[in-house]
Amino acid sequence: MLRPPTPAQLILIRGLPGSGKSTLAQGYRERGYRHLEADQFFMVDGEYRFDPERLGEAHAWCLDQTRGALEAGKFVCVANTFVTLDELKPYTKLVPNWEIVEAIHDGRSIHAVPAATPQFMRAKWTATDDVIAALKRPPLQFLPASPANAGLPDLTFPMVKYGRNETPWDLRVLLYKGASKVHYKFGKAFVAIAEGQCGQPVVERIALVQRIHAEMTARLVAGGKRARTTAQNTWYQLRHFVAWADQNDQPLSLETVETTYRHRTDFLIHRCRVKGEITERTAMHTAQYISSILDAALERTQPLHLTTRLSHKRKRGARAVGVQADKQNLAHTFAFGHLLVDVIDSLPLEAIYGPLPALIHTRDGRCVEQWSLLLRHRTAASLQPGYKGNKHNTKRVREARAAWEAEHTPRTRYPLINLRIAAEMMLFIGQTGMNLSQTRDLKITQYAYESTIDGYKVYDYKERARKEVLFEIFTDYKAVFEDYLAFRRELVRESTDALFPFVQPLGGAEHSRPNTHLLKNLCKEVDTPWISASALRKTRINWLLRESRDPDLTADKAQHLKQTLVRVYEEPSLQVAMREIIQFYRKTDPRLGGTIMPCPAVGVCDGVPEPLPNLPAESPKPDCTHPAGCLFCAHHRDIDSEDYVWSMASMRFLNTLLLRRFGPKENGKADRAAYVEMVLQVLTQKLKWFENSNAKRLEWVNEALEKLAEGNFHLHWRYLIESAEGV
Repeated sequence: MLRPPTPAQLILIRGLPGSGKSTLAQGYRERGYRHLEADQFFMVDGEYRFDPERLGEAHAWCLDQTRGALEAGKFVCVANTFVTLDELKPYTKLVPNWEIVEAIHDGRSIHAVPAATPQFMRAKWTATDDVIAALKRPPLQFLPASPANAGLPDLTFPMVKYGRNETPWDLRVLLYKGASKVHYKFGKAFVAIAEGQCGQPVVERIALVQRIHAEMTARLVAGGKRARTTAQNTWYQLRHFVAWADQNDQPLSLETVETTYRHRTDFLIHRCRVKGEITERTAMHTAQYISSILDAALERTQPLHLTTRLSHKRKRGARAVGVQADKQNLAHTFAFGHLLVDVIDSLPLEAIYGPLPALIHTRDGRCVEQWSLLLRHRTAASLQPGYKGNKHNTKRVREARAAWEAEHTPRTRYPLINLRIAAEMMLFIGQTGMNLSQTRDLKITQYAYESTIDGYKVYDYKERARKEVLFEIFTDYKAVFEDYLAFRRELVRESTDALFPFVQPLGGAEHSRPNTHLLKNLCKEVDTPWISASALRKTRINWLLRESRDPDLTADKAQHLKQTLVRVYEEPSLQVAMREIIQFYRKTDPRLGGTIMPCPAVGVCDGVPEPLPNLPAESPKPDCTHPAGCLFCAHHRDIDSEDYVWSMASMRFLNTLLLRRFGPKENGKADRAAYVEMVLQVLTQKLKWFENSNAKRLEWVNEALEKLAEGNFHLHWRYLIESAEGV
């Protein structure tokens, strides 16, 4: 049965193709409503003549007809797909008294539901409840004027730029019990509060929420590369925290919030360790967000999350990368870079706005179709030969596809645009070494170039007198970058000044995280490993570091402190370690004199003694048993550590004690103390090298000598020294 008459002057019927909009509109027409829809524009002499080139004109005609009928005082029923919020807004602005009805097929419609509803409509479809909530959303100052809330402070963030369909942040939602649990998107929480569903604001919370608001505002004003993202995540976690407190009747005030926070962490621990719903790392991450803002609001010196039972295992230290794995990582990175170039070459403006599908030609001979949200022909059931469903389905699907292909605008081609921009952005990151946040915040300008040894320093042309380098690029990339700038100039006709202006079809903010899912899907389709921006940057830094072996130069190129580069970005490499060890001993071992060395690791011995060449007959013989013999073995390697210096000093002290036990050399006989003197000579040379190499090793030697003077010997030699002194 149809619903009873409604007092609404304008009825907007929305639904996917074949969902029964026409049947529903027929019922309203019988009640006196004038029925309008865009398809009527294509009726010529009683015959439906669809022309995809005039689809925009058809919708403009429908809106104009609706406006004229309403101004004439008539009741109007409009039946279109109305997939998105933006398609409904022009109609809802015509009269204040409107109603939205969704047509859902129930088996009584005159049309059957298509076997394969067009993918682009499903992808962009916004739920009717969300659409209504967004259209009826009160303004930012949403609280109704009444004595109970007239004194509430302003807890909004006017300095934040929001997207077209993004709901502004307002911490006053936290003051109402139950409001945080309501879905914040499309202003549903605002509506619930305005309709009185959440009661009156909880006065005890006001002081706490004011402090939180002041701290979030201070962080946003202070700025920073991730200030807005951090604030957005904090706002999300705060709503969940307050929603949990409301659900479990936990108090929230300056005096009680710490106790409530600890109860929440116990709840997270239960979900983690008992139910297994989340990992301990996720629990800690969630708790740290709330702890960070509460610590500042409550002026705590100790982080609040450290007073709970939450803990998480620290990451294990980075392991050395083997030679084969190291080469494989570089091969994956190069393959990813080749794919990025292939995407760029395959998607000029002519291909983006040309016939669908757009074709991505890879250098290995593959050809990947990109349908820009349309289903591929082979997956659309109603387009397949031998389709046994309603023929009207095939006709409607073909018409919808034709209309989509005929519209050469960013609305229909934004997936291809974003794919090209994502490829350009990832290639830019790989060339410049900038991180994702820096790249996202770059603004378009006129660039000036200054040649360097292997590339160019890029400046803002208008600010070139200040010589502030925006980024550096390699020589071969300049032409690619210039081509992208030309592409961007032709593509972007709007006021956005972002260097990489991703299209936000649902009204997201410009600062939103770049959407790279299409590029990731393409990588899967062509069996190419996806390299994230951070991994791409880390690979570049490690490549520069291994090629130059100069941390200072690499840190300058990567725009990082040397300590940060070594601590965060450098990855241990077995190949690099082996090379450095060989070079170290070739240059510094006083016994080798530049002899070419084999390639064992520090502390590794193959168990086969090998005397150094040209040793005197009286020198100790390497036998892997006596410590003195190791000093004259080709496989002996020093260890660059304070403990090893202490051990060498203790060994030298032991040999000075042993030397005292030998008498003077007798004429005509071999010097029995010669091997001890040789050991002392080698140990002294080694300690001398450590002493003269740098300030840190000098400190090790001095510390070792002070320990010996105090009678504090290395554990490995202590019992031998005590035995020698007791003889």
